Amino acid sequence: MKPKVICHIMSSVDGRLLNDRWSEPFDGTPASALLQVYAAIGRELGTDAWMFGKNTVRAVFSYKFTISGHPVQPDTPAVFIGERRSERMFIVADPDADIFFTSSSLRGDNILVIVGRNATEEYLVHLREKRISYVIVEDAVDLRTGLEVVGREFGIRSVSVQGGGILNGALLAGELIDELSLVVYPGIDGLLGVPSIFEYIGSTTDRPAAGQSLQLLSASQREHGVVWLRYKFHKKVIK
Repeated sequence: MKPKVICHIMSSVDGRLLNDRWSEPFDGTPASALLQVYAAIGRELGTDAWMFGKNTVRAVFSYKFTISGHPVQPDTPAVFIGERRSERMFIVADPDADIFFTSSSLRGDNILVIVGRNATEEYLVHLREKRISYVIVEDAVDLRTGLEVVGREFGIRSVSVQGGGILNGALLAGELIDELSLVVYPGIDGLLGVPSIFEYIGSTTDRPAAGQSLQLLSASQREHGVVWLRYKFHKKVIK
């Protein structure tokens, strides 16, 4: 069964995601203090795991693994359980199987990687050597299957997805989001084309949010003028 997916994101009031571009707080409070409010709210969600989009993970692990090598064999075990000491896990879907991890954890939470059958045996060896857990699915772009597998194999019941917009857009189009936890920073970006909360890659005729509606669950003001909005996703049943 798919874990509950909470899209937890902080944006400017115009929905933009690049925090180094946001206008500064009016009273001189460091912007980092407001980002800490966002992080604290993320912990309040109490999920079993959290997740970044690949571009965000690459900002942390900047080196690429050499993807040439031997293809995954049909008899290769689809699940590897590595180091698991943290209460939460950090999940990353890596369709290209090329993130060169230098540690088995991110911000203290053990890593779990979703890869596809395009991964190489050499890459799986790299993950095992780092004691990083992984699951192999047919195609790591298929987020529904990936989430269902990590739920089944690792007992993960809830995941907070914490950026970026491309991952959020893919989850939206796949009707995989159960809640939106939107933390609004009291500042503005203002420039056309800057990454926003949902960035589905498709044609102008695509409607990734079609058939989905939002119900406001709560709204609260937090420290430093930050506002936290929480919504439930409703999906229309097509008969």
